[in-house]
Amino acid sequence: MPPRSRKNAVTHFNVMVVGFSGVGKTCFVRTLLETLSLEEKTEDTPLKKRRDSFMSENSNIVVHEEQLQGPIEKTLIPYTISREIEVDRERLVLTIIDTPGFHQEYLESKVKRNPKAVDTQVHCCLYFIDPKKSALDEFDIRILKRLSNRVNVIPIIGKADHLTLAQRNRLKPSIIKDIYTNHKIPIYGMPDEEEEEEDEEEEGEEKKEKTKEPQSLDSFLSQFDYENEDVDTQSVLDYLRIIPFTFIAYEDDPGTGKPIELENNIKLGRDFGWGSIDCLGEKYSDFIKLKNALLSGHRRYLQLDTVERYYEQYRTERLMYKRATKIGLPIP
Repeated sequence: MPPRSRKNAVTHFNVMVVGFSGVGKTCFVRTLLETLSLEEKTEDTPLKKRRDSFMSENSNIVVHEEQLQGPIEKTLIPYTISREIEVDRERLVLTIIDTPGFHQEYLESKVKRNPKAVDTQVHCCLYFIDPKKSALDEFDIRILKRLSNRVNVIPIIGKADHLTLAQRNRLKPSIIKDIYTNHKIPIYGMPDEEEEEEDEEEEGEEKKEKTKEPQSLDSFLSQFDYENEDVDTQSVLDYLRIIPFTFIAYEDDPGTGKPIELENNIKLGRDFGWGSIDCLGEKYSDFIKLKNALLSGHRRYLQLDTVERYYEQYRTERLMYKRATKIGLPIP
């Protein structure tokens, strides 16, 4: 039998956004969709009539992109919205899951999945951090630890326009220190702690090793000669040097919810009176780098990691649970 043509093959990529209320999750969803719409308008090929498909947790009816039009409101129930796009000459159904909270169940079965999203596994979870914090608090740490055992987590500083440049430069390293050095939270891309290889060291050497200062992420990255690394390694190093990503939402018209019109060819921006900023500009926000990492540079890594690490781990846990239940062992 001849191989099946992949001309019409479609890849599914599912992204969930979580975080405390008011940190910019829904604004991010809208900004991403607006950016994709802008890219469609600049393509040379004629546009097809596109309709996003949308489903809420408590509805069996699929409605469309009108559901995300109008003024931005607080998300009260989880919902998914799917859009078919083309990335690197590949058809991709991007499904975004917006949530009001941090419930682990949403990563499994509580969200009513969009029927167009054949692959319902969450490939990436964007965790939004409050920019008013100077570091991760105990709730962030507990949530990140729990999420990182179930899904690829990428940290985002929401509403980064609330930060001065100096504040941003202090907050980013503080968050990474909490994640990598202080708490060893295994978010996506974070290097694993090296295991001890020599079991027969002298007692003095063992004591010295135990008292050694924890390694910082910068120290880990300094071990690589970037120019001599392969493309995949360079991609991971670039990612590690920039996380957590910063995000600034565009300013919307309070009546229509559409982006306000700005001068200087700014498509999605904010007007502060003293001047305007481009929310897609790398000077102010990491949004474009995050978008490129999700949809192009790291998408396949995230998909593979979901199947080979998290799904297999979940299956193993469920099988062990069923076996323990069947033979009457106590369940922890």
